[in-house]
Amino acid sequence: MDRATKTAAIAQRLDRAEDDLETTNVDLAAGKWRGAVIRAYYAVFHIASAALLWHDQERAKHSGVHSAFGELLIKSGKIEAEARRLREASEYEFEGELLEEADAHRVVDDAGRFVARLRNYLRNAGALKRNP
Repeated sequence: MDRATKTAAIAQRLDRAEDDLETTNVDLAAGKWRGAVIRAYYAVFHIASAALLWHDQERAKHSGVHSAFGELLIKSGKIEAEARRLREASEYEFEGELLEEADAHRVVDDAGRFVARLRNYLRNAGALKRNP
């Protein structure tokens, strides 16, 4: 994949992540905690996929994105371990549990910080245009 195609694909994934984050706020305002958490998860998935793409890595499965992100970006030191904690905190594992408002807000906040961190990483790496 040439650089222009890659940067366009990265920008598209960032747009998806940001759209998902916007949807989390709509869901939170409507009291839809589960919907907010699911959208937060997808925001994290899309931006993590964008970061992997910058390193010429694509994964079809969510588990593959999780694994490759840890190996290629955290263990290599390109992204600090705190980003992994934020990504992991944004995963929803509330099966069988009643999801509460505070949980949903925490997950959405963590996802927002993760997306912002990786957006900055991609800009600094040259994968995205810098803000004017």
